[in-house]
Amino acid sequence: MNNLGYLLQLSAKLMKYELNKQLEQENFTAAQWAIIKHLQISEEHHAPIDQFMAVSIAHELDMDKPTISGVIKRLTEKGFVEKLAHPRDKRAFILRLTSKTREMIPSLEQLSEKTICKATSGFTSKELEDLTHYLVRVSQNLKEED
Repeated sequence: MNNLGYLLQLSAKLMKYELNKQLEQENFTAAQWAIIKHLQISEEHHAPIDQFMAVSIAHELDMDKPTISGVIKRLTEKGFVEKLAHPRDKRAFILRLTSKTREMIPSLEQLSEKTICKATSGFTSKELEDLTHYLVRVSQNLKEED
């Protein structure tokens, strides 16, 4: 039962389940929240325009094309994201958060934080710092090109 791979997978699955449960009250899913958060961070960092394209977001969030297309479609239908014509590529579009979504981000962040607090209940500050450090290293190791 103490298999690291199993525990990492189980923890991720349970956190996603809890986050979906929390976000449900705002009519969002964890996948939708991930896209919204990605767009918000990209806007704040004045990222290049291509970072606002579905293909870039899919790559960054490790989603396949059909999945990201469906999530974006639902976000657009709900009025949370706008599709704008790409200025250089007539076949592509860029995504932008609507003002409605920007207003909701603080409450979505609270729900996300509630999930994290539940998952890390009883951890010391040092343990949280260490866990974060270790998970960053795991992610970096797996993203490295062989």
